[in-house]
Amino acid sequence: MYRNYKNGKATINGYLEDYATLIEAYIALYEVSLDEKWMKISKQLTDYTFDHFFDIESNMFFFTSNEDSLLIVRRIETEDNVISASNSIMAKNLQKIGHLYENSYYLKVSRQMVQNVIPSIEKYTSAYSNWLDVYTNYSANFYEVAILGKNAEEKVKELNKVYIPNKIIAASTIKNTLPLLKNRYVEGETILYVCENNTCNLPTSKTKIALQQLSH
Repeated sequence: MYRNYKNGKATINGYLEDYATLIEAYIALYEVSLDEKWMKISKQLTDYTFDHFFDIESNMFFFTSNEDSLLIVRRIETEDNVISASNSIMAKNLQKIGHLYENSYYLKVSRQMVQNVIPSIEKYTSAYSNWLDVYTNYSANFYEVAILGKNAEEKVKELNKVYIPNKIIAASTIKNTLPLLKNRYVEGETILYVCENNTCNLPTSKTKIALQQLSH
């Protein structure tokens, strides 16, 4: 990714906020379109950020890539201002992709990132609103919703009519190998599974019942 484009040329490497916000957008696009290519691209971009932005010592992401010209100091952005901090967006991305792909490393990093900023949150809460959103998903229930069957798109639309921020949706109209969807397809039916940490409630074909399970 590049930061700029003019007269047919791009010369500035993308910053962490460019990757973080695009990953976030592609995850959201997958959840409404059910097109798995957006999740695959999100995963690829996430792996790229680990290779070029991640700092093992702080367990956070630098704002600039290691492919940029060597700077005196590589900054780590943590405060949520008008635009959420690139690290808080990445923490949320890792949380969602971690659940979708059952990737324990992503979840571990995301959780540690939140732990890193808790002292700062206690001092200046209003500057960490997006971090608090991620933190809430770890301190309270976070749900994985798997939907499979020919009417999966309709069921997703029904679910999305209700504001439920503490969830991630994985859905497909056909058999699918995404970890949350694998081995859950039933021929001729559309089934919803509401799960928490890969432990699922009884499957249902009714959106109303799935919403009741989510309300808990």
